[in-house]
Amino acid sequence: MSRTIPVVSVLVVSDYGGGSTDEWDYLRDTLRALSRQTFDERAEMLLLDATPSGQQMPPDVLDIVPSIRVIGGAGTTRELLNAAVSAASADLVAVLDGDCTMSPNWLGAAVEAMRMHPEVAAVSGRTTYPDKGFSYRVLAVLSRSFLDGGAPGATPFISSNNAIFRRDALLAHPLEDFPRTLASRLQTEAIRLAGGLLWFEPRMLVTHRFEGWPMERRLRRRVGYRTIRVRQLDPRVKHAWMLRLGMISIPLITASRIVNSWWDCIRAGRYYGLRWFELPAAFVAAVAVHLLEIGGMVAALAEARRGGASPKGHDRRVPLPPGAAIER
Repeated sequence: MSRTIPVVSVLVVSDYGGGSTDEWDYLRDTLRALSRQTFDERAEMLLLDATPSGQQMPPDVLDIVPSIRVIGGAGTTRELLNAAVSAASADLVAVLDGDCTMSPNWLGAAVEAMRMHPEVAAVSGRTTYPDKGFSYRVLAVLSRSFLDGGAPGATPFISSNNAIFRRDALLAHPLEDFPRTLASRLQTEAIRLAGGLLWFEPRMLVTHRFEGWPMERRLRRRVGYRTIRVRQLDPRVKHAWMLRLGMISIPLITASRIVNSWWDCIRAGRYYGLRWFELPAAFVAAVAVHLLEIGGMVAALAEARRGGASPKGHDRRVPLPPGAAIER
């Protein structure tokens, strides 16, 4: 007797190295939260193993979710993600980073949102950080609330660490040959520009690993680079015209992002634990984090002057890696 086709395929992405016991503990916590989901329909579980060469995933990790299959082998994380989408059995594909813990109804809320809105191509959930004080709360708002309208509704963005897609949309717009966060942004822009509606569902709640200001400083340079690079690669992205101003665009973009973040703190801060009397300090923090992005913006513009930006229309899609394999 053949098994029923799963309702959803869940892709857990383990791409942060796993070089220490603490890092493997993050993945263990993710899988334990996945095993405690209240979803009572059939779900397929896939783990993308991008463990660096010379390291090995501890064997007990896979025992947490006995039915999980591993997508591993040669290739980058984005290549393995493309392979996993092709290997997925369900019409719905949820994507979750391996250092996130989810609320028990996360998967049920994701599937329900897709069923209630058949016109929607992708749904993203709310991502918070552990509440270890003001800095964690405010950085969660500044980094994660850009797609959060408070209530369920349309959004211009999808977060790559906490989302569910229609598999057809992912197959039509695979991740391209760029770092994962940039490739994910280009992917969702392509889905949106092709007519796919993007949606936000606050009940898809996850708590993402976070290590405070040292981690934020590392991330913000990449955010600045991505802000410029995505508009170099696809001039249809909103405000891409500003790049014609060259270096003059950087202070304009930075000022715009600061103002947007101030508004994010006002409208969405309460969803991330930010208190009203913390808003003045949050406004100062917004200025600080966006100033940290300037180095990445300068690097992206310099790269373009050296001929590093690809014109839109060039086929940058990545073929599935021949070394990718389903191991378990």
